[in-house]
Amino acid sequence: MKTKSAFESKTWRFTRYGSLCLISLVYLLHPSDVPLWIRLGLPAALLLTVPVVVIMYRHYSSNPVALQLAVICEMAVIVSLLFPTGGMDSPFKWYALNPLMVASELLSAWFAWSLLVSYIGIIGALFYIFFDLEPKNFPSFAFNNSGLLAALVVVVVAMQMIGRLLRELDRANERTNETLDHIKSIYHIVETASHHEIMNIGQIIADCVVKLTKLPRAFFWFAPRTGETAPASRQTGWTADEETMLFEHMESHLEEWRKKDEPFYQGIEPFGDFLLMPVRMNTRFVGVIGVRLESSEKTEVNRWLAQQLILLQELSSIILERHELAVTENRLMIINEQNRIADEMHDSVSQSLFGIVYAAHSLKQTWRQLPEEQLEEQIDLIKDSATMVAKELRKTIHSLSSKKSGGQNWLGTVRSHLNTISRLNDVEIDLRVSGDDYGLPYHYQKALFRIISEATGNGIRHGKAKLVRTELSLRPELIKLSITDNGCGFDTECEAAKDSEGGLGMQNMQYLTKSLGGNINISSSPGSGTQVEVTIPVGVLEYQ
Repeated sequence: MKTKSAFESKTWRFTRYGSLCLISLVYLLHPSDVPLWIRLGLPAALLLTVPVVVIMYRHYSSNPVALQLAVICEMAVIVSLLFPTGGMDSPFKWYALNPLMVASELLSAWFAWSLLVSYIGIIGALFYIFFDLEPKNFPSFAFNNSGLLAALVVVVVAMQMIGRLLRELDRANERTNETLDHIKSIYHIVETASHHEIMNIGQIIADCVVKLTKLPRAFFWFAPRTGETAPASRQTGWTADEETMLFEHMESHLEEWRKKDEPFYQGIEPFGDFLLMPVRMNTRFVGVIGVRLESSEKTEVNRWLAQQLILLQELSSIILERHELAVTENRLMIINEQNRIADEMHDSVSQSLFGIVYAAHSLKQTWRQLPEEQLEEQIDLIKDSATMVAKELRKTIHSLSSKKSGGQNWLGTVRSHLNTISRLNDVEIDLRVSGDDYGLPYHYQKALFRIISEATGNGIRHGKAKLVRTELSLRPELIKLSITDNGCGFDTECEAAKDSEGGLGMQNMQYLTKSLGGNINISSSPGSGTQVEVTIPVGVLEYQ
C-alpha cells in the first residue's frame, strides 16, 4: 500500500475541483426543465464535498478495506446522480474518473478493473430496468458512449502505470534513506570509538545493529584475553540476568567460535535463534556480533542481515586495530621522549652534577690545608657550576612544557577554535574559564573540546544563535562545563527521539560525557534558547 504524500493530496484536490467545475459548467449550459436554483444547488453541494472526500481518502490510505468501501460509496453516489441530471446524457458520468484514479493508484489492479466493469454493468442494468433499454439496443448504447468507456480504460491503465512508478520511487527513496542511515551509523561508530571510549565499543556496535536491522535484540561478545583487559561485552534488549546467561553460554563455546569465519545460524537456549558473525583482527579472534532472529524472518531478509553484520564486523576490526596501533604509537612516542630527555640530562645536567659532586668531595678532603682565599675561590666555583646546572635544568623543563615555554596549550587551542567559529558565522562567543588545564589528561581535553565544539556548532547551525556563553570550571577533582545560547531552542523530547532514530548531536555529547563517568543535562524549549550542563569527576575513568 502506497502512502499518499501532501503533493498527491493537492493533485487529487486540483483534479476534482477542475473536473467538477468543467462538468458543472456543461451541466448548467445544457437545456433542462429543472429549476435553475436546483441546478445551481447540485454543483455547489458537490463542491463542498470535495475536501471531505480528499481527507477521507487520505485518512484511509493505509487501510485497503476501508479505502475500497469509500471508493465504492463514491461510485454509487455518482451513479445515483445520473438519474436526476439526464441519464447517460448527464455530464456527471465523467466524474467517475476521479474514484477510478484513486482505485488504480492506491489499490490493486484487480479491484480497479472490477470497479470499472461494475460501473459499466450497473449503468446498463439500471437503464435496462428504469429506462426501458432493450437488449438489441445495447450495441448502439455502447457505441454512443464509447468515448466514456475509452476514457475510463485509459485512466485505469495510466494510473496503474503511474502508481507502479511511484511505488518504485518510494522503494528507491527507502533504499536511499537506509543508505544514509548506514552512513550516519558508521560515522557515529567511528566518531565515538576514540581512544578513551574503546572500552564501550561493544555497546556502540550493539546499538547500531538494532538500529540498522530494525530487530530488538543484539549483542557484541568479546572473547576473554589472558593478562589483558578487553572491551566489555554488551547487549541491547535483555535484562541483566539474561545478559549473564547469554555471555556465559558464549564463553563456554569459545573454541567453537574461534573456528568460524562466516556468518552462521545458531540456536541458543532459552533465547531463540541467532545470526552470529565472528569478529577477527589480522592477528587474533576478537569476539562475536549476534542478532536474535524473529520467527517471521525470511531467507532473503536473513541474507540482508548477514551483509549488515559483515559490514559491522569489518568496521569493528578496523576500529580495534586502529586503537591498538594508536596505543603502540603512544608507547613508542613516550619511550622516544624518555630517551631524548635522558640523553639531554646525561649530556648536560648529569655531567655538570658529576663535576660538582667531585669538586665538593675533593674540597672536603683538602679544605683544611687550603688558604682562605683559595677556599673561597673553590666554593665560588662550585656555586657557579650549580647555578649553571640549574639554568640547564630550567631550560630543559621549559622546552618540555608548553605552559612554561609560552606555547599554545589546550585552552589556547579551544579559544582559537571558538574565535574562528565566531568570525566565520558572525556570532559572539564568550568563553570564561576558571582553574587551570595544566595536568588535565589528554582524553579529558579531547572529549571536552568535542563537546564544546558540538554544542556551539548546534547552537549556531540549528538554533541560529547570535550569542553563545561558555563557562568552564577546571578543578583537580571536578570539571563543570556550561554552554548557553540565545537561539530558537527546540523540544528536547522530539530531538531525543530523532537522535534515537539516527541523529548524532545529542547522542555524541552523551556518549562522550558518559565515557568519562560524567553526567550531561540538555535543557531547551522552543523560543528560549538551549543550555548544556556537563559535570565530569576527574580520575573516575582512570580508577575504573
